[in-house]
Amino acid sequence: MASDRTGADGADDESQIEVKVADHRSASNLDDDSARTPDADGAAEAPTDELGDLKAQVAQLDARRQDLLNRLTRVQADFANYRRRTTEEAQEIAKFANQAFAFELLSVMDALERAFASIPSELRLLTWIDGMALIQAQFSRVLETAGVTPIDCRAGDPIDVEVHEVVMTEGAEATAVVAEMQRGYRMHDRVIRPALVKAGPKPETLESPEEDGRPIEQSQNDASGAV
Repeated sequence: MASDRTGADGADDESQIEVKVADHRSASNLDDDSARTPDADGAAEAPTDELGDLKAQVAQLDARRQDLLNRLTRVQADFANYRRRTTEEAQEIAKFANQAFAFELLSVMDALERAFASIPSELRLLTWIDGMALIQAQFSRVLETAGVTPIDCRAGDPIDVEVHEVVMTEGAEATAVVAEMQRGYRMHDRVIRPALVKAGPKPETLESPEEDGRPIEQSQNDASGAV
């Protein structure tokens, strides 16, 4: 009987030990799960916050890059415009650098034309007259090389204030050129001396000794050898 009781007690002890072990394992598992859950949540939240910060920094850097790119584009455009303006100004200065000198030479050309106009007809066939005409032609070519050309002015042309300066009028309606008193000149596309003209009503039919319709005063200059 004692052995049976001892065996029974032993069996009870083993069952109690097994239960205790089983309970201990369950509790440890619960402790592990409860301890692991907060760490897992924190680890999940931390990468999310860091990714958001990185995206915000990337957006800021991209906005700053775009702003710098826009500024650089504007600076490049301003510099290109500045270089173009300075180049055009330099070309304009070089183009008209001799304008004042050319204007002074025009008075010499006027004197030559008046001199030829005053030569008597019986002296026009002399050799030295031909030599002076060649000098005048060479002088005219030098002016043309510098960009100085005469303004075309004919009788009957409408008055243009940009190229004509009226010094005399004839009749009530002075709207057309009657005669050219002094030849005008351009330098390239700029008028450096307007033509001095006599203005009057526009004639219906032009009567001129020259086929080109130029007045007597100018035709005499051309006959004298002026170019």
